[in-house]
Amino acid sequence: MQTVSIIIPVYNGGDRLSKCIESILVNTYQDSEIFLINDGSTDDSWRVIDRYAKKYPDRIRVFDQENQGVALARNIGMQYTTSKYIMFIDQDDSISADYLERFVTAIEKDNLDVVIGGYRRTTERGILFEMRLQDMLWARYMIMAPWAKIYRRDFLVKNEIKFLDNNIGEDVYFNLQVINLTKKITILDYCGYNWFYNELSVSNTNQKTIKSGIRVMTLLDSTFDRLKQIGAVDKSEVEFYFMRYIVWYLLFVGRKSEYEPMVSEFIKTFDWLKTKFPNFLKNENLSLFHPKGETLRNRFVVSCFIALYKLGLLPFFFRIYSRG
Repeated sequence: MQTVSIIIPVYNGGDRLSKCIESILVNTYQDSEIFLINDGSTDDSWRVIDRYAKKYPDRIRVFDQENQGVALARNIGMQYTTSKYIMFIDQDDSISADYLERFVTAIEKDNLDVVIGGYRRTTERGILFEMRLQDMLWARYMIMAPWAKIYRRDFLVKNEIKFLDNNIGEDVYFNLQVINLTKKITILDYCGYNWFYNELSVSNTNQKTIKSGIRVMTLLDSTFDRLKQIGAVDKSEVEFYFMRYIVWYLLFVGRKSEYEPMVSEFIKTFDWLKTKFPNFLKNENLSLFHPKGETLRNRFVVSCFIALYKLGLLPFFFRIYSRG
Protein backbone atom coordinates (compact mmCIF):
# COMPACT_ATOMS: atom_id res chain seq x y z
CA MET A 1 0.00 0.00 0.00
CA GLN A 2 1.40 3.39 -1.01
CA THR A 3 1.47 6.28 1.45
CA VAL A 4 -0.18 8.84 -0.84
CA SER A 5 -3.06 8.46 -3.30
CA ILE A 6 -3.38 11.17 -5.93
CA ILE A 7 -6.87 11.42 -7.39
CA ILE A 8 -7.27 12.87 -10.89
CA PRO A 9 -10.76 13.16 -12.44
CA VAL A 10 -10.49 13.00 -16.23
CA TYR A 11 -13.01 14.39 -18.68
CA ASN A 12 -11.83 15.10 -22.24
CA GLY A 13 -8.38 15.98 -20.99
CA GLY A 14 -6.29 13.96 -23.41
CA ASP A 15 -4.29 16.91 -24.68
CA ARG A 16 -2.63 17.74 -21.33
CA LEU A 17 -3.14 14.58 -19.27
CA SER A 18 0.28 13.12 -20.12
CA LYS A 19 2.08 16.18 -18.77
CA CYS A 20 0.03 15.95 -15.57
CA ILE A 21 0.84 12.27 -15.02
CA GLU A 22 4.51 12.64 -15.92
CA SER A 23 4.94 15.45 -13.38
CA ILE A 24 3.83 12.99 -10.68
CA LEU A 25 5.91 10.07 -11.90
CA VAL A 26 9.16 12.08 -11.87
CA ASN A 27 8.60 13.47 -8.37
CA THR A 28 11.34 12.98 -5.82
CA TYR A 29 8.80 11.22 -3.58
CA GLN A 30 7.88 7.87 -5.12
CA ASP A 31 5.68 6.20 -2.48
CA SER A 32 2.47 7.23 -4.25
CA GLU A 33 -0.26 5.85 -6.47
CA ILE A 34 -2.32 7.63 -9.09
CA PHE A 35 -6.10 7.19 -9.34
CA LEU A 36 -7.33 8.12 -12.82
CA ILE A 37 -11.13 8.46 -12.86
CA ASN A 38 -12.33 8.55 -16.47
CA ASP A 39 -15.60 10.45 -16.21
CA GLY A 40 -17.19 9.56 -19.54
CA SER A 41 -14.58 11.20 -21.79
CA THR A 42 -15.36 11.34 -25.52
CA ASP A 43 -11.89 12.34 -26.74
CA ASP A 44 -8.68 10.28 -26.61
CA SER A 45 -8.40 10.47 -22.81
CA TRP A 46 -9.03 6.75 -22.41
CA ARG A 47 -6.19 5.92 -24.80
CA VAL A 48 -3.81 8.04 -22.70
CA ILE A 49 -5.10 6.51 -19.45
CA ASP A 50 -4.81 2.96 -20.76
CA ARG A 51 -1.27 3.53 -22.02
CA TYR A 52 -0.04 4.76 -18.64
CA ALA A 53 -1.94 2.08 -16.73
CA LYS A 54 -0.24 -0.66 -18.75
CA LYS A 55 3.18 0.96 -18.45
CA TYR A 56 2.93 1.56 -14.68
CA PRO A 57 0.61 -1.16 -13.30
CA ASP A 58 2.04 -0.80 -9.78
CA ARG A 59 1.54 2.97 -9.65
CA ILE A 60 -1.67 3.66 -11.54
CA ARG A 61 -5.24 2.57 -10.85
CA VAL A 62 -8.03 3.26 -13.31
CA PHE A 63 -11.78 3.70 -12.91
CA ASP A 64 -14.11 4.15 -15.85
CA GLN A 65 -17.63 5.55 -15.43
CA GLU A 66 -20.35 7.40 -17.28
CA ASN A 67 -20.13 11.16 -17.01
CA GLN A 68 -21.20 12.14 -13.48
CA GLY A 69 -19.18 15.28 -12.85
CA VAL A 70 -15.99 16.12 -11.01
CA ALA A 71 -17.47 15.88 -7.50
CA LEU A 72 -18.64 12.30 -7.84
CA ALA A 73 -15.43 11.35 -9.65
CA ARG A 74 -13.37 12.58 -6.71
CA ASN A 75 -15.71 10.84 -4.26
CA ILE A 76 -15.22 7.57 -6.14
CA GLY A 77 -11.47 7.95 -5.80
CA MET A 78 -11.72 8.59 -2.05
CA GLN A 79 -14.00 5.57 -1.67
CA TYR A 80 -11.46 3.13 -3.09
CA THR A 81 -8.17 4.44 -1.81
CA THR A 82 -6.65 2.89 1.32
CA SER A 83 -3.55 5.07 1.57
CA LYS A 84 -2.58 7.18 4.55
CA TYR A 85 -2.90 10.49 2.69
CA ILE A 86 -4.98 11.83 -0.19
CA MET A 87 -4.12 14.54 -2.69
CA PHE A 88 -6.00 15.90 -5.70
CA ILE A 89 -4.71 17.16 -9.03
CA ASP A 90 -6.72 18.42 -12.00
CA GLN A 91 -6.10 16.96 -15.44
CA ASP A 92 -4.75 20.18 -17.02
CA ASP A 93 -2.32 20.91 -14.22
CA SER A 94 1.12 19.77 -13.14
CA ILE A 95 3.34 19.78 -10.06
CA SER A 96 6.95 20.62 -9.28
CA ALA A 97 9.46 17.79 -8.78
CA ASP A 98 9.57 18.23 -4.99
CA TYR A 99 5.81 18.79 -4.54
CA LEU A 100 4.85 15.46 -2.97
CA GLU A 101 7.90 15.36 -0.74
CA ARG A 102 7.28 18.84 0.63
CA PHE A 103 3.66 18.11 1.54
CA VAL A 104 4.27 14.64 2.97
CA THR A 105 7.16 15.93 5.09
CA ALA A 106 5.00 18.75 6.46
CA ILE A 107 2.00 16.60 7.38
CA GLU A 108 4.17 13.86 8.90
CA LYS A 109 6.33 16.23 10.93
CA ASP A 110 3.53 17.42 13.24
CA ASN A 111 0.99 14.62 12.70
CA LEU A 112 -1.47 16.96 10.98
CA ASP A 113 -4.83 16.36 9.26
CA VAL A 114 -4.29 18.81 6.41
CA VAL A 115 -1.54 20.99 4.95
CA ILE A 116 -2.35 23.89 2.61
CA GLY A 117 0.08 25.42 0.12
CA GLY A 118 0.10 28.02 -2.62
CA TYR A 119 0.05 27.75 -6.39
CA ARG A 120 1.20 29.25 -9.66
CA ARG A 121 -1.20 30.37 -12.40
CA THR A 122 0.37 29.32 -15.69
CA THR A 123 -0.20 29.36 -19.45
CA GLU A 124 1.72 27.88 -22.35
CA ARG A 125 3.79 31.07 -22.32
CA GLY A 126 4.82 30.84 -18.67
CA ILE A 127 3.81 31.92 -15.16
CA LEU A 128 1.13 34.59 -14.81
CA PHE A 129 1.46 34.94 -11.04
CA GLU A 130 2.12 33.08 -7.80
CA MET A 131 -0.22 32.88 -4.82
CA ARG A 132 1.72 32.38 -1.60
CA LEU A 133 -0.17 32.08 1.66
CA GLN A 134 0.80 33.60 4.98
CA ASP A 135 0.58 31.38 8.05
CA MET A 136 -2.53 32.91 9.59
CA LEU A 137 -6.15 31.92 10.14
CA TRP A 138 -7.71 33.51 7.06
CA ALA A 139 -5.22 31.82 4.73
CA ARG A 140 -7.16 28.60 5.27
CA TYR A 141 -10.15 30.17 3.52
CA MET A 142 -8.37 31.67 0.54
CA ILE A 143 -7.99 28.61 -1.72
CA MET A 144 -10.99 26.30 -1.77
CA ALA A 145 -9.74 24.10 -4.60
CA PRO A 146 -8.74 20.64 -3.32
CA TRP A 147 -5.33 20.81 -4.97
CA ALA A 148 -2.24 22.37 -3.35
CA LYS A 149 -3.22 20.41 -0.24
CA ILE A 150 -2.67 17.07 1.41
CA TYR A 151 -5.31 15.39 3.59
CA ARG A 152 -5.10 12.60 6.13
CA ARG A 153 -7.47 9.97 4.78
CA ASP A 154 -8.69 8.76 8.20
CA PHE A 155 -9.70 12.34 9.07
CA LEU A 156 -11.84 12.62 5.91
CA VAL A 157 -13.44 9.20 6.45
CA LYS A 158 -14.13 9.73 10.16
CA ASN A 159 -15.93 13.03 9.48
CA GLU A 160 -17.67 11.77 6.31
CA ILE A 161 -16.31 14.67 4.28
CA LYS A 162 -17.22 14.41 0.61
CA PHE A 163 -17.64 16.69 -2.37
CA LEU A 164 -21.08 18.13 -3.04
CA ASP A 165 -22.76 16.87 -6.22
CA ASN A 166 -23.49 20.31 -7.62
CA ASN A 167 -22.51 22.37 -10.67
CA ILE A 168 -20.82 25.07 -8.60
CA GLY A 169 -18.79 25.12 -5.40
CA GLU A 170 -18.36 21.39 -4.80
CA ASP A 171 -14.90 22.15 -3.42
CA VAL A 172 -16.20 24.98 -1.20
CA TYR A 173 -18.55 22.51 0.49
CA PHE A 174 -15.66 20.09 0.96
CA ASN A 175 -12.97 22.42 2.28
CA LEU A 176 -15.14 24.56 4.54
CA GLN A 177 -15.79 21.35 6.43
CA VAL A 178 -12.13 20.38 6.43
CA ILE A 179 -10.81 23.64 7.88
CA ASN A 180 -13.53 23.82 10.53
CA LEU A 181 -13.34 20.22 11.73
CA THR A 182 -9.71 20.16 12.80
CA LYS A 183 -7.09 22.29 14.52
CA LYS A 184 -4.34 20.05 13.17
CA ILE A 185 -3.77 22.18 10.11
CA THR A 186 -0.94 24.36 8.85
CA ILE A 187 0.01 26.63 5.97
CA LEU A 188 3.06 25.74 3.89
CA ASP A 189 5.07 28.62 2.45
CA TYR A 190 5.51 26.83 -0.86
CA CYS A 191 4.25 27.10 -4.45
CA GLY A 192 4.59 23.81 -6.28
CA TYR A 193 1.22 23.45 -7.97
CA ASN A 194 0.88 24.73 -11.54
CA TRP A 195 -2.75 25.69 -12.20
CA PHE A 196 -2.97 25.86 -15.97
CA TYR A 197 -5.07 28.52 -17.67
CA ASN A 198 -6.18 27.22 -21.05
CA GLU A 199 -6.81 30.36 -23.04
CA LEU A 200 -8.62 28.40 -25.75
CA SER A 201 -10.98 26.42 -23.54
CA VAL A 202 -14.71 27.05 -23.55
CA SER A 203 -14.76 27.55 -19.78
CA ASN A 204 -12.31 30.44 -20.02
CA THR A 205 -13.76 32.15 -23.09
CA ASN A 206 -17.46 31.91 -22.26
CA GLN A 207 -18.54 33.58 -19.04
CA LYS A 208 -21.24 31.84 -17.04
CA THR A 209 -24.59 33.62 -16.87
CA ILE A 210 -27.72 33.33 -14.76
CA LYS A 211 -29.28 31.32 -17.57
CA SER A 212 -26.55 28.68 -17.27
CA GLY A 213 -28.56 26.94 -14.56
CA ILE A 214 -26.00 27.48 -11.82
CA ARG A 215 -27.35 25.99 -8.59
CA VAL A 216 -25.83 28.50 -6.21
CA MET A 217 -28.66 28.23 -3.68
CA THR A 218 -28.09 24.48 -3.42
CA LEU A 219 -24.47 25.21 -2.58
CA LEU A 220 -25.29 27.92 -0.03
CA ASP A 221 -28.00 25.92 1.74
CA SER A 222 -26.08 22.64 1.78
CA THR A 223 -22.89 24.23 3.05
CA PHE A 224 -24.60 26.34 5.71
CA ASP A 225 -26.59 23.36 6.99
CA ARG A 226 -23.45 21.22 7.22
CA LEU A 227 -21.46 23.93 8.97
CA LYS A 228 -24.32 24.52 11.39
CA GLN A 229 -24.32 20.81 12.13
CA ILE A 230 -20.65 20.92 13.10
CA GLY A 231 -21.03 24.18 15.06
CA ALA A 232 -19.04 26.46 12.75
CA VAL A 233 -21.57 29.03 11.45
CA ASP A 234 -20.98 31.46 14.33
CA LYS A 235 -17.36 32.05 13.35
CA SER A 236 -16.69 35.50 11.91
CA GLU A 237 -14.45 33.96 9.24
CA VAL A 238 -17.26 31.68 8.06
CA GLU A 239 -19.74 34.55 7.92
CA PHE A 240 -17.26 36.68 5.98
CA TYR A 241 -16.47 33.81 3.62
CA PHE A 242 -20.15 33.49 2.64
CA MET A 243 -20.32 37.25 2.10
CA ARG A 244 -17.17 37.23 0.00
CA TYR A 245 -18.34 34.22 -2.00
CA ILE A 246 -21.71 35.78 -2.85
CA VAL A 247 -20.06 39.04 -3.94
CA TRP A 248 -17.68 37.28 -6.29
CA TYR A 249 -20.42 34.96 -7.56
CA LEU A 250 -22.57 37.95 -8.52
CA LEU A 251 -19.64 39.64 -10.23
CA PHE A 252 -18.77 36.41 -12.04
CA VAL A 253 -22.21 35.75 -13.51
CA GLY A 254 -23.23 39.39 -13.78
CA ARG A 255 -20.87 40.52 -16.49
CA LYS A 256 -22.72 38.77 -19.31
CA SER A 257 -26.13 38.31 -17.73
CA GLU A 258 -29.10 40.52 -18.45
CA TYR A 259 -30.03 43.26 -16.02
CA GLU A 260 -33.36 42.07 -14.64
CA PRO A 261 -32.28 38.46 -13.88
CA MET A 262 -29.13 39.85 -12.24
CA VAL A 263 -31.09 42.12 -9.91
CA SER A 264 -33.32 39.16 -9.01
CA GLU A 265 -30.22 37.04 -8.30
CA PHE A 266 -28.74 39.80 -6.17
CA ILE A 267 -31.95 40.10 -4.14
CA LYS A 268 -32.21 36.33 -3.72
CA THR A 269 -28.63 35.81 -2.53
CA PHE A 270 -28.56 38.84 -0.24
CA ASP A 271 -31.92 37.88 1.26
CA TRP A 272 -30.34 34.52 2.02
CA LEU A 273 -27.35 36.28 3.58
CA LYS A 274 -29.58 38.49 5.75
CA THR A 275 -31.59 35.47 6.89
CA LYS A 276 -28.62 33.28 7.78
CA PHE A 277 -26.36 36.06 9.08
CA PRO A 278 -28.56 38.95 10.30
CA ASN A 279 -25.56 40.97 11.49
CA PHE A 280 -23.27 40.38 8.53
CA LEU A 281 -22.78 44.12 7.95
CA LYS A 282 -21.03 44.31 11.33
CA ASN A 283 -18.55 41.55 10.52
CA GLU A 284 -15.11 42.47 11.88
CA ASN A 285 -13.44 41.38 8.62
CA LEU A 286 -15.42 43.80 6.47
CA SER A 287 -12.60 46.31 6.07
CA LEU A 288 -9.85 47.46 3.74
CA PHE A 289 -7.41 46.21 6.38
CA HIS A 290 -8.97 42.85 7.26
CA PRO A 291 -8.94 39.91 7.22
CA LYS A 292 -5.20 39.71 7.68
CA GLY A 293 -3.63 37.71 4.90
CA GLU A 294 -6.33 38.49 2.33
CA THR A 295 -5.26 40.19 -0.88
CA LEU A 296 -5.83 43.94 -1.10
CA ARG A 297 -7.83 43.35 -4.29
CA ASN A 298 -10.33 41.07 -2.56
CA ARG A 299 -10.68 43.36 0.46
CA PHE A 300 -11.28 46.34 -1.83
CA VAL A 301 -13.84 44.61 -4.04
CA VAL A 302 -15.88 43.19 -1.16
CA SER A 303 -15.79 46.48 0.78
CA CYS A 304 -16.90 48.52 -2.25
CA PHE A 305 -19.66 46.05 -3.12
CA ILE A 306 -21.05 46.11 0.42
CA ALA A 307 -20.80 49.93 0.48
CA LEU A 308 -22.97 50.05 -2.67
CA TYR A 309 -25.39 47.66 -1.00
CA LYS A 310 -25.70 49.87 2.07
CA LEU A 311 -26.39 52.88 -0.16
CA GLY A 312 -29.03 50.98 -2.15
CA LEU A 313 -27.01 51.44 -5.35
CA LEU A 314 -26.47 47.84 -6.44
CA PRO A 315 -29.42 47.82 -8.88
CA PHE A 316 -27.87 50.90 -10.51
CA PHE A 317 -24.46 49.18 -10.49
CA PHE A 318 -25.86 46.14 -12.31
CA ARG A 319 -27.54 48.43 -14.83
CA ILE A 320 -24.03 49.48 -15.86
CA TYR A 321 -22.15 46.24 -15.14
CA SER A 322 -24.53 43.77 -16.79
CA ARG A 323 -24.98 43.56 -20.49
CA GLY A 324 -28.36 45.29 -20.55
